[in-house]
Amino acid sequence: MATDRLVSLATTVYVIEPARVLYVKASKSACTTMLWTIIDLAGIDPASIGFAARPSVMRSQVVHDASIHPVPTIDQVSPELRAEALTSPDWMRLGVTRDPYARFYSAWESRILLDNPGQWQQFPQPPLVATADELDVTASFRSFAAAMAAERGIWQSDPHFAQQAHVLALDEIDYTDLVPTTGLADLFDRLGERVGRDITPGRFNEGLKIPYEPIFDAATAAICEDLYAEDFARLGFSRRSFADQPAVVLRGPAKKALDMIHDRNERIVDLSVHLRGLLGRP
Repeated sequence: MATDRLVSLATTVYVIEPARVLYVKASKSACTTMLWTIIDLAGIDPASIGFAARPSVMRSQVVHDASIHPVPTIDQVSPELRAEALTSPDWMRLGVTRDPYARFYSAWESRILLDNPGQWQQFPQPPLVATADELDVTASFRSFAAAMAAERGIWQSDPHFAQQAHVLALDEIDYTDLVPTTGLADLFDRLGERVGRDITPGRFNEGLKIPYEPIFDAATAAICEDLYAEDFARLGFSRRSFADQPAVVLRGPAKKALDMIHDRNERIVDLSVHLRGLLGRP
């Protein structure tokens, strides 16, 4: 029998009462798509939400702010609804999972390569392998992987780099559905059946469309398998072999575009610090 034993999560567990769905967010596992999907699932018109504009966050990303998301998290519902969501056989308890190799590369690309502002900027890490004219994506990621392995306690404290088995609290939630990102189309069909209408989520955070397979070699794959050992063991993902391939390198306009992104993010950080100073906030 399902039991209410959730102790480690709060603002990443969403309770969609109209559909009787409990969704647990796992960063870098289609979570932006899913956070917009549960708004649809709850029967809320996204145009009516009016998310607060923030200069450093795109509108599609503001949905990650649990304090303004229109669907309540489990710490915001009544004890009776909490117990029902965590134990009732009529509820779907849902987590979305992603291949650890793809998720590891995606987290690095979105947080480090694109210099996305956040706490990870202060974590120990090597510089990107770059010159004024080009950036070696392959060498940069492989260097990062080795450095992260040496400081895993720091890096895996951040949900983007943590093991999915941990952020999903597999030992605390009686999941009815753990769906890999490759199974999202079928999931959306089943969610639509629960509410009697089509659920058609958008796509977000597709990144630079750099395939991750050429980025890995045997050594980097072994690091990934070590860092995410529980994900491989408990979520049904297979370990794979990766052959050496030519390095992925950004040159010319691609390198200049990346430099522009870095410059923009630096200005955003400077502006945020300045505004916090004016408002007297730490």
